[in-house]
Amino acid sequence: MNSNSNRNPLAVALLAGMLCLAHEPVVACGENQFSTGGGLRYQGFLAPRPATVVVVDDGPGDRDELYAGLAKAGHRVTVVANREGLATVLANGKVDVLIADLQDVDAMTSEAPSGTRVLPVVARKLRDAPETRDRFDLILLEGASLGQYLKSIDSLIGTVKR
Repeated sequence: MNSNSNRNPLAVALLAGMLCLAHEPVVACGENQFSTGGGLRYQGFLAPRPATVVVVDDGPGDRDELYAGLAKAGHRVTVVANREGLATVLANGKVDVLIADLQDVDAMTSEAPSGTRVLPVVARKLRDAPETRDRFDLILLEGASLGQYLKSIDSLIGTVKR
């Protein structure tokens, strides 16, 4: 006799029901995922179109983890503190995306070669200002997440004519 025929159908149904109830929601990229029994952890992001990204950030380094996440996703990231640092980076090669605060964009983009896409970081109170929306296709809000940075960079790279 087959050993499978000795199983109690009630016990199998009870075990399946317990497994269904023993899940906990895991949130990734704004969508709910469920893992049976826990232990499943979202590991990270992957940039579908890796780019050379220069970030102009003269802050105290509180966004270093964010920039490390961009690099871990596959982008080549360089962070500079000022216009002189940007000039040095631009002299050494091509830049696909330049990220800078809105108030610094004009000064920084005057140095960038043609073909460089600009992604300004905008204060939340200025996000709907006509001068912001009329000038830029995409913006990042102050405090944006790694996912928002990656999505914006990918959107900009996707619009580049090759």
